Amino acid sequence: MPSNLGETKDESNKKYVTSQFHIFLSPDWSKVEMTSNELNFRPLFEPRGVAVVGASPKPSLAKNILNNIVSSGYDGNVAAVNSNYSKVDDVNCYKCILDVPFHVDLAVLCVRAESILPILEECKRKAVGVAQIISSGFSELDSLEGHARQQQILRWANESATTIVVGPNTFGVMNLHRPIIAVGENRIPRTIAGGVSGVFQSGQMVAMIHPLIGRGVGISKVVTTGNEINVTSAEIIHFLAADPQTEVIVSYSEGIKNVELFAAACARAREQRKPIIMLRVGAHPEVRMGISRHTATQASNCYEWDIRFLKELGVITVDSTEDLIETVVAFNAIRRPRGNRIAFVSFSGGMGNIMADLILSARGMKLARFSEPLRKRLRDILPRFANSFNPLDLSAQSAFDTEGLNSCMRVLGESGEFDILLWGKDLPMTIDDGSPVGLALKELTIQHPEIVIIPVSQMNGVSGGHQLDGSPPMFAGRPLLQGTAISIRAMDKVIEWHAST
Repeated sequence: MPSNLGETKDESNKKYVTSQFHIFLSPDWSKVEMTSNELNFRPLFEPRGVAVVGASPKPSLAKNILNNIVSSGYDGNVAAVNSNYSKVDDVNCYKCILDVPFHVDLAVLCVRAESILPILEECKRKAVGVAQIISSGFSELDSLEGHARQQQILRWANESATTIVVGPNTFGVMNLHRPIIAVGENRIPRTIAGGVSGVFQSGQMVAMIHPLIGRGVGISKVVTTGNEINVTSAEIIHFLAADPQTEVIVSYSEGIKNVELFAAACARAREQRKPIIMLRVGAHPEVRMGISRHTATQASNCYEWDIRFLKELGVITVDSTEDLIETVVAFNAIRRPRGNRIAFVSFSGGMGNIMADLILSARGMKLARFSEPLRKRLRDILPRFANSFNPLDLSAQSAFDTEGLNSCMRVLGESGEFDILLWGKDLPMTIDDGSPVGLALKELTIQHPEIVIIPVSQMNGVSGGHQLDGSPPMFAGRPLLQGTAISIRAMDKVIEWHAST
């Protein structure tokens, strides 16, 4: 067992008590039960009043955060706090947080690390709900001064009855349903509210909203947790698991600090049928050295145990940001299939061979073997250049044959020999509803709603042609998968998750 489990008195029925939760663990982690005095994260995600401490007219993270709050359409009260200014742009600025003339739910602290503790005292007197510390300069410095400073904040947070501390060493928070965007990113795209929420120890992971929005996937809530001295990813995931605006939970983790709380959060997400997709870094000792100077997460040393633990809890683990993004897209592209039998259809024999190899190597997918009666029916309607087996190469000639494509899809749909139809494309571009392919796939959807249809492009990235207007490539209101190996890895994880829930 990892060192962060702590001591127990009764090994048969471990009981852990923290300031937030009472947790009873059975040998089956998935059946963990929890009664909780839950942390109130409403001031974090739905604040009525926000103060950005340290904001000034000068370029900085604080200025970016203040600008984003104002430009996001936030309709609550907002203030800057800096003794040197009376205004920051068009926002009123006050000498200290106690001078702010409205109730502050969320205080975003962007000042030097040595100034944090006095400001937290002001937050307590002001009854601030959440203080998110953007500032660095704590245990990640790996110095006596940094460790002592973090311990001071930890003691203060443990004793606080009013103010929750998120951080330090964070990048901010956003809720596109509120809306409020309070992150240090200065290139926020045109945002789409949706069902994907993220909890990231690294601020740069906020950038994943760009490719997701570019793929037509909407964002719900994002919070960065940094060093996690008071609030850990577990508490945030537990909150998101019950959040009606969250459908998929994404996480970047440098170590699970409290496995009991995390197990309870995962159990709650599973009950709500919400997948958790996690990029847990730290597989190698050299990376763990980097983690110690990034978020000072001691639990990073438990990587191998964590990966086994996550799989036992049903958490989907990935190894890269690319896989993280494609798996999120796959959950938005794929509704729950009835099974794992795959038929691959395209105009390219080469892509069919590539995809068939990948499907046959996947753990949760099965390449359907077409029966002889089905193959005979296909041979009767397809041009002689096409084949009649799976993967099905219709040949380029079929791209212009509306009647032939409709007949092919009708025969495939009537066969009942597969659960998922992958439609292979060359480039990541929207399927025109009025094209022969669009008409044939739409008719298959209408006649056989039990079949899951997933277009996937051989290439990924930005393509030319009809997508120059900036709209995401879609089919039937769902995003397309992109790339060969990466899309199959993502599909495999999604299909396995559906089969286990």
